Amino acid sequence: MAAQLTTVVSDLILSLTCLLCCYEIFLEKEDVFVIYGFILVGLASAAGVFRFGGCDSVRDLHSTLSTHAAAVGLPWLMLLSASIQLNQGLKLSLVSPGWDIIVILGMHVCTIQYDHTRQMLVPATLLGLLYAAIVNKNHFHLVGLGLLTLSGVIGPSGKIGPVHRVDLFHFALSGALYAFKTGLIHVI
Repeated sequence: MAAQLTTVVSDLILSLTCLLCCYEIFLEKEDVFVIYGFILVGLASAAGVFRFGGCDSVRDLHSTLSTHAAAVGLPWLMLLSASIQLNQGLKLSLVSPGWDIIVILGMHVCTIQYDHTRQMLVPATLLGLLYAAIVNKNHFHLVGLGLLTLSGVIGPSGKIGPVHRVDLFHFALSGALYAFKTGLIHVI
């Protein structure tokens, strides 16, 4: 596969955005479960840098990581963001961090077993975060939701004129993740 340099750059920007978000949130909250969604998206985009840089051997890894980032990472991020907002800065937990691990693993298993998991989880968690953002007047999360919706409308395949849709998708997703991070830090 020939290198697609614009996608390498957009994937690199997405990876660096995820890294920055993880760093800033971890400094504020020191909770690895809060940054898990950013980590999944960052890993998928890092694999994309290599894939679109011409290393075709990571194609399957990139595809798998992208599926998990979309079906687990983003819903987890939105679920925790809504939970933190509705609980005035504290993450709601069922009993202990062990339950967080069980929920994450369950989401991954559902992603592997059922093709339509993403179509169920993303809209449900999007609506939950929308409700929490409106109730708490969190403008950062509203901007993030708008950019996440825009990235979904753009989609990752095809072209708009000379521009690859995947590049616009990455830029919109980078903006959404940074807005989510800022909204989380605003609440924490």
